[in-house]
Amino acid sequence: MLNDPLASPSGWLQEARAPGMRVGGARYILKRKLGLGGCTEVWQARDVKWERDVAMKFLPKTFLENRGLLDQLDTEVRRSAQLAHPAISRVFHFLFDGHDAAIVTEYVDGWTLAALKLDRPQNRFQRDDINLWFHQLCAALDYAHHHFRLVHQDLNPSNLLLNSRDYLKVTDFAIDRAIRTGAAQTMNLSYGTIAYLSPQQLRGAEASVLDDIYALGATMYDLITGTPPFHKGELRSQILEAPAPSMKERLLELEADEEVPIEWEDMIAACLSKDPGKRPHSASDVLRGLHKTTPVGQIESPARCRRSFLRRIFEPLCNSARHWGLAARRRGGEFIRQVKPQADKMVDAFRRNPRLLLAAILSVAAVNLGLALWFLFRR
Repeated sequence: MLNDPLASPSGWLQEARAPGMRVGGARYILKRKLGLGGCTEVWQARDVKWERDVAMKFLPKTFLENRGLLDQLDTEVRRSAQLAHPAISRVFHFLFDGHDAAIVTEYVDGWTLAALKLDRPQNRFQRDDINLWFHQLCAALDYAHHHFRLVHQDLNPSNLLLNSRDYLKVTDFAIDRAIRTGAAQTMNLSYGTIAYLSPQQLRGAEASVLDDIYALGATMYDLITGTPPFHKGELRSQILEAPAPSMKERLLELEADEEVPIEWEDMIAACLSKDPGKRPHSASDVLRGLHKTTPVGQIESPARCRRSFLRRIFEPLCNSARHWGLAARRRGGEFIRQVKPQADKMVDAFRRNPRLLLAAILSVAAVNLGLALWFLFRR
């Protein structure tokens, strides 16, 4: 549960934020404003305690007046904080001190795919451009779905960040949807877009993995064609009733010369099925359906990328250790060959005269006892 807000009414006031300001009991120092979207204000900040940069998504003043909503957000943040995957942006905690309410997450130095595609011709990516990102996205979804039963609920290109190393990061698992619900409750504000939501989500059904599969298909459709399946007109009725146009049709409207393999068309159309029972059951099922045209060797999962990275680091060390081990073994063999004749003579002497062996043992024991007494009285 959250801590109680400050008793003073002034604790509810929300001051204008500026770089250098300290928030959260002086733990965070604001560095720069990253953006203002929907009803949140996002800042890059420095976490003094852990000496790292973080992203802070500040909630509006009206949220502070709804304790039930704050508890709900805190619960969602705690659930999302369990996720630890290279393709998922880490969620750290929910800050609420009575004066500020913010979601503290990993800071990713990069851009969203929604922003990056605007710099591409026809505002879209080539299919070959997104192979690796798509693989990373599916790996992240499978991890969250099957290990934690956690559904994103608001997957779209704006929640997919590409960092400076060209690795994908999925952000805001279950969080943006909770903020959207809070905005509707406290501000009578429609927050975000419905273009990537499944028909079941629009009807208010409880979120499931198959809703994320729908959003995965809509997101891929958008990245390849430049627009989501339904992007103009009465979106709600189209999502609920109208079949999604094929990607080939949408690309023909753009006069694009790219050919989309039939396997991609069929798989994304299956993701966008109105009937959730006809959708692929998991993100890995989607990925397997596309491997017919995208050989596994051309794309690497984050786990495989991580193993390759570790192999590049430790393989030289292992080779060096193996080299030195072999050298030591060779030197040890030479040493044994040199001392073996003397050792054999000593063993024979002990066998012929057991008293000599006893004398040797007593000598070693006396030396050890002497050393022990020396260290004892020296202290």
